[in-house]
Amino acid sequence: MLLGLAASLSQAAAPQWSVPRDARIEKLEARMEEGYENNYMKEHCGYFTLTAEETLVYLRSAQPLPTEQVHDRLDWVQCIVQGTLVSGKGKHRKEVRFEISASLAAHIYEPGKPVAYLICEGTCEERMNKIIEKHVHGK
Repeated sequence: MLLGLAASLSQAAAPQWSVPRDARIEKLEARMEEGYENNYMKEHCGYFTLTAEETLVYLRSAQPLPTEQVHDRLDWVQCIVQGTLVSGKGKHRKEVRFEISASLAAHIYEPGKPVAYLICEGTCEERMNKIIEKHVHGK
């Protein structure tokens, strides 16, 4: 019985995440996560900033993380870039809030759905590290 349960859990569908083609970023801000504004890490967070275009690169490249793996695989640093991913217009307008940590993990807050988690590994991580290096060295 337990073997069957374990097998069905391991075969659970991975969460889906995609960024619509017409998506844009609004209300983008680099900051310390709420409640950590005076944390000692604040002095180390100045390098972590993303433009709207770079944020879209992240959101299109990162992969969803199943909730049951969050505890073991999601690292979080309180240096964040937050904003809103917007797509559509008029009554078809959709807004999804996000927080991207300097650890390259993200929280996605989509109305009516539980919090989703993204991680950036492999090609995504390589691409984002190049972007961050550009900000660190001002190139």
